[in-house]
Amino acid sequence: MSPLPYTVGCSVPLTPPTLDKLKSTFQTVHYHPKGTDDAAFSSDELEEIQLFFTTGRGLPESIQSLDQLPNLKHIQLASAGADAMLRSSTIKKYIEQQGQGVSLSTASGTHVLSIPPYAVGMTIALLHQWPRIILGGKEKQKWLSEEECDVKGETYYARSTYGRTAGLLGYGALGRETARLLKSHGMRIIAANTSGKATPQDGYVIPGTGDKDGSIPEEYYSTKDPKSVETFLKQSDVLICSLPNTPATHYFLNKEQLELLPEGAVLVNVGRGSLIPSDDLLKILDSPKFFGAAIDVTDPEPLPPNHPLWSHPKLIITPHISGNSENEMDIAADVLITNAKRLNGGEGVINEIHFGRGY
Repeated sequence: MSPLPYTVGCSVPLTPPTLDKLKSTFQTVHYHPKGTDDAAFSSDELEEIQLFFTTGRGLPESIQSLDQLPNLKHIQLASAGADAMLRSSTIKKYIEQQGQGVSLSTASGTHVLSIPPYAVGMTIALLHQWPRIILGGKEKQKWLSEEECDVKGETYYARSTYGRTAGLLGYGALGRETARLLKSHGMRIIAANTSGKATPQDGYVIPGTGDKDGSIPEEYYSTKDPKSVETFLKQSDVLICSLPNTPATHYFLNKEQLELLPEGAVLVNVGRGSLIPSDDLLKILDSPKFFGAAIDVTDPEPLPPNHPLWSHPKLIITPHISGNSENEMDIAADVLITNAKRLNGGEGVINEIHFGRGY
């Protein structure tokens, strides 16, 4: 099989087998991974590059303008989000100049092997009060009584996923795989997305994952309709948030909306910290009605030292690492190859991000 007729610039660190795969797939690969002594692309290489495979943080710092890449057709990110890239001065300049001819796509869909299991694991950990039990035993250095294990000081029991309703706020690749996993734990699934309707799963899908036709949720609700969101939240015993960072999602959830969640609800946010103001999250955590939360993203991010969220007994915080999956960059390379094949066949790329919209 002939190599695809493209010259690729790659700043993503790859395993030797994956790098060999790219070299056998493409006509030319200029490989200068970030963080190495050989991270600089020469001016001759930049002039040749048609596809650029880079991390979510953006193009190499030496590239100050896309004018340095006169033959560039497509930028493929190795991350599921594009917000950092879109904030970079290079891309801001391109947007301001109303540049055309270069497409941008993410590696959305590659993190379904790590982030949805994180969401499921945190859901179970919260419902079983594992953080309280584990930390309580370590701090007190003793066998805890059942009353000490329970947040209410009552006889401990594990809250079950079975029969509870999981509300998926955002139903992209992460939401769909989380829904599939939680349904296997006996949960009723509902979802809120832009349209309020079931849609086919597009973009990059790892075989055996996700919800191809959107049939798992029993009901859909529209994030554009406040009444629909209210109905959705009132049913969500477990609220899983996987929305991207866009103007429409900034502080989408506040204290008043979170108070709509049922008694004993838990929340897991694996999307972006800008979804919920930290002050509002603190207030809802203080409510006896709310059972707990786990967040892999914060407002602001990183969360400053000594912020009151760090010590809240109902909250688990992890430093935005739920997407750091085994062989993550190698899987993202498959998205690059998929998009290259589509471009070569005259098709549009998958996981495309529109520069002006940010999604």
